[in-house]
Amino acid sequence: MLFVPFIFFILLTFYLWRRHQGIDVCVYISGLYALTSLICIVVVMCDLTGDGGVLFHYDIILSPIATLLYCFFITLGILPFSMLYKKDLTNISATNPIIPLAVSIFLICVAVLNLYLVADSTLEILSGDLATVKFEHNSGLKSPAEIKAESLPAILKFLYFFKASTLLAIPLFFYYCCFDKKPWWFLALLFFTSLTSPIYCMQMADRTEVVFYAMMFLSCIIFFHKFLSNKARTFLRYSTIPIALVMLIYLAAVTDARFGNRSDGSAGGVAQYSGQNYLNFCYFWEYGNFKYITTEREFPLVTYILLHKDNTDDRRGERSSEQGFHMSVFASYIGDIMLDLSPLGMVIWCILFFLITVVIFERPHRTEITLGEYLMYFYLSAIPIFGIFYYRYMVLHYTLMLFVALFIYVTDKYKFVISGPLQVMEEEPTEYHQEKEKMSCNE
Repeated sequence: MLFVPFIFFILLTFYLWRRHQGIDVCVYISGLYALTSLICIVVVMCDLTGDGGVLFHYDIILSPIATLLYCFFITLGILPFSMLYKKDLTNISATNPIIPLAVSIFLICVAVLNLYLVADSTLEILSGDLATVKFEHNSGLKSPAEIKAESLPAILKFLYFFKASTLLAIPLFFYYCCFDKKPWWFLALLFFTSLTSPIYCMQMADRTEVVFYAMMFLSCIIFFHKFLSNKARTFLRYSTIPIALVMLIYLAAVTDARFGNRSDGSAGGVAQYSGQNYLNFCYFWEYGNFKYITTEREFPLVTYILLHKDNTDDRRGERSSEQGFHMSVFASYIGDIMLDLSPLGMVIWCILFFLITVVIFERPHRTEITLGEYLMYFYLSAIPIFGIFYYRYMVLHYTLMLFVALFIYVTDKYKFVISGPLQVMEEEPTEYHQEKEKMSCNE
């Protein structure tokens, strides 16, 4: 059974690559599961299961039924994203350009506020003992930015609550680069805004937000690559390379602080970090106590309002005691859902997710979509993309990003148009669209 997920996702990746005639987001997602399945094989074959997040320590039980469920329902989560073909797409439009522009300015304000909170402490934290910083955060101690945020006026506290929503600045940045040209300073501000979560996570010596940012940024590069002008590609090349190097150095430092004392070193820790999802999914299947049904991770806002429950460290500790094992491990997003909602609940959730995404994307081989549709595509794709680790939207403030994306989606879909003075100077059309216009004239 150990080799089944790797073989399955390699074949699925090849099939989607042939069907899409290149690398699309669906190919990227399937490739991620092929990669993590390969690393899972390395973890088992090299005996890296005994120290860290893998729940199996000795006797590894890989049930055929669990393996079938793992492959089938992850595939079900990938398929809707194969409906959009990058090679067919020619335009992304906004029914009311003022709305995404206003959202972009709002997110920029959030980013500026975040910079104010972290500016005077981040360098000091990064130059100190990262292992201690991480331990203190896991012990419940607040970061300097969190302490500083407590003194903010109420309106700014509300604004800061949207810091996770700044991830939407990534697709908005690419949209304005490719389809609704804006001045370089506005694009630079949006690009800076997209870095809010990675910058904030350095306060806790955390790697998760950096990895998540990199994975979602790469998905946008894949989606928008053919629409980028030479000028935009040059900007991305000179801006992302130094940022990527800083992120890699940061990840290496935190990883060494986290896993440096292990017998198999940092490399073994990274392998286990990346390859444990299938193993832990099978562990949940074998040993999960499914009489404890809870919804605070799958529906955090609704559960908080109706039941006053939140996905806090204390709550996860309580649930780990109920299960008899530490549940805060990587079991893929469907593993988290199965443990919370039972296997039947996982089946229902995955089917509903499939149907919702299919309804939003409407039909395959579309040549034009709205910005709202792409933002929902981006938001929903984060579930299977980062789902190689866990279910992404498990805490309350992540839910707010859905409302921001959904707001633009609804106003686009139902052509809700408003007018106002909010405008940013337009630039010349992209080289891609100039070439398309020349081809149309020649025809």
